Amino acid sequence: MKGRGLVAGGAAGAALLSRRAFTFAHGVDPSTGTVTDVRSDIRGENVKGRVLFYPFGKGSTTASSWFLESVRLGNYPCAIVTEGADLSAVIGSVMAKVIYGKEIPVVSGVSREEYSRIAAGARVKVNSSGEGAKVEA
Repeated sequence: MKGRGLVAGGAAGAALLSRRAFTFAHGVDPSTGTVTDVRSDIRGENVKGRVLFYPFGKGSTTASSWFLESVRLGNYPCAIVTEGADLSAVIGSVMAKVIYGKEIPVVSGVSREEYSRIAAGARVKVNSSGEGAKVEA
């Protein structure tokens, strides 16, 4: 799959696939990485070390702060892949690099139809380097 790299980097991990809008703000417990949003189709799953796929972000701009707190506590996804650009994920990822030295690539432009062909838990590699970003399962 090809997408647009919004935050550069490379990562590999097990796929965590959501078909619904996603937010870290009140949607992920930073102390555990567990998805807590009652409206999420991946509620109860854990984002830690996973390649997190979702169509688009929702909710408050504080989602980037929640994301960053997850990074501080070591409970963050290794990469994020979305259909539409999620600025909260981008801001959180950039700040994670600046503050904690953590590289968390963010790729957009991968549709739900494309990523739904990936089996939940399958190993996925992400290489985000601008317009030529790749996601391989």
